[in-house]
Amino acid sequence: MQTIVLIGFMGAGKTTIGKLLADKTGVHFTDLDQYIEKQAGKTIKDIFKDSGEAEFRRLESAALKDLLSRGGIISTGGGVVENKKNVEEMLMHAFVIYLHADFETLYERIKQDTARPLASLDKELLQKRYTNRLPLYNQAHARIDTADQSEEQSVELVLSELNNA
Repeated sequence: MQTIVLIGFMGAGKTTIGKLLADKTGVHFTDLDQYIEKQAGKTIKDIFKDSGEAEFRRLESAALKDLLSRGGIISTGGGVVENKKNVEEMLMHAFVIYLHADFETLYERIKQDTARPLASLDKELLQKRYTNRLPLYNQAHARIDTADQSEEQSVELVLSELNNA
């Protein structure tokens, strides 16, 4: 199976759907943020606090390149698309699926999760990031709307996209 990369804003379901997809297909799954934490020996939140977002994005790009060379199913952090080189690498070496949901749905999902370093931003700033990233996410090979789907339905839609690719 071709390498699959799941992109989208925080709360879109990338990790959850990635794990379910891996279970269903038997393909290895890696969450990019968890991979970075393992490599760095600290949490994403601590990387942001200790070294800043720029250093996190540098680590993210290096980890993404490594994972793309290994293959499997990869869920990314929401901001991975802000680096043009990351987008080019993903589109060249994987089938990229954008897991989309409207901002209000995503905001409801993420405001409870204090583990997310950017979840502490106010709603207006999150909305701005979301709006700015939309055209970047829309470069994906396929788009799945997760707002009105169960996790299982989203997985079936991903599989359908893969079969049609």
